[in-house]
Amino acid sequence: MLRTKYYLTRADGDGPTALYAACFLEGKRKKIYLPITVVPSEWDATKQKFRRSRTNWSEDNTLLEFLAKELDKAATKLAAQGTPATPDDLRALVGKLTGAAAPPPAPEGLLVQLAAWIEECRRDKTPSTIKSYRTLVGHLTAYAKIRRLNLQYTSVDADFVEGFKTYLLKTVGIANTSINNNIKYLKAFLNAMFEQGKHEFAHFKRFRKLEAALPEVVYLTAAEKNRLFTLNLEPLPYLEHTRDVFLFECETGLRFSDVYALRPEQVGEGFLLLTTQKTADLLRVPLSPLAQSILTRYAGHREGRALPVKSNQKTNQDLKIIARLARLNTPTTTTQHRGSERVATTRPKHELICTHTARRTFVTLALEGGMRPETVMRITGHKDYKTLHRYLKITDAVVQDEFAQYVERQNTPLMRVAV
Repeated sequence: MLRTKYYLTRADGDGPTALYAACFLEGKRKKIYLPITVVPSEWDATKQKFRRSRTNWSEDNTLLEFLAKELDKAATKLAAQGTPATPDDLRALVGKLTGAAAPPPAPEGLLVQLAAWIEECRRDKTPSTIKSYRTLVGHLTAYAKIRRLNLQYTSVDADFVEGFKTYLLKTVGIANTSINNNIKYLKAFLNAMFEQGKHEFAHFKRFRKLEAALPEVVYLTAAEKNRLFTLNLEPLPYLEHTRDVFLFECETGLRFSDVYALRPEQVGEGFLLLTTQKTADLLRVPLSPLAQSILTRYAGHREGRALPVKSNQKTNQDLKIIARLARLNTPTTTTQHRGSERVATTRPKHELICTHTARRTFVTLALEGGMRPETVMRITGHKDYKTLHRYLKITDAVVQDEFAQYVERQNTPLMRVAV
């Protein structure tokens, strides 16, 4: 027997709303919208009937009973023929019995369209970006459930986003930088759908970011890098492989995603030629003697890959162990915003090292060693100096050395005059 119940699309308000039949097909509820509208005050949800206050209430209630019986008969007949009824079958029957074409199904929710957009993005976005988009879906789904919201384009306005940011801060417990990233991804989706004509609401253009400090990425000094290089890891080959890959990144400035995807055919005589995974830039990266020796050591060991690279998560776990074994214990302070509060945290450097540390190490040591910023940008693929400047960290020793050279240059003419 086909169980059919009737519900209002919207149970509050003074204006008319659509009525739909909830039909349970194979244990799942399917919505069959009827060409009937009703003011919520004229509907008795408990008795599943129109109230007497509705004009022609008796005839309309008879119609609902008739529709329920006919839908059940049609589903039973199809089941006897070995063909289970589908929602489209029932919609067509409703249209026939009411003398009108069955109304179109309700528009898909925003979360459904967001999931479809993410699938489309897989063509030209990196796996890490897709993962970030899916994290956004998880946060939105949880927030909508807590607030009992059916997310539609019209409801995702500035007020919604302010509440969503508060939820991410207070309930999820993430910092402002991560909150801003989620809002950025949401805006990208809404803007894409706006450009495609899927909606006409421009609320997303007024979404505001929270105040956030730029994320600080830990780097290694030349001495610390050498300490990693000289660390004896032969008894632990799985850590030795991770250390070698990390040092290769420190020597080339490549992102982890590019080293992970590096193939032997991209290795030339003293250089790499590759298209970056994140920005699709074509780069010609020179190879230092250390980088070449690492490539030579693992040549032919991994079919299809130039280096034995593990997943980003596993690599980060290994790096913290390696850095601890190398005693990279310098107290290192990082800061982040949580709401209006600026939080500073000081931890040993080995706890903060990750795959991106290598790229920042390359940029820092290259600039400290006298390489021009334009040359560094050509190697790393940075588009402008402002972006590169985020990676620039000058050690106290370098500052002291350069200041001593400055003083010597300033004093030389005076010393000649004094003589």
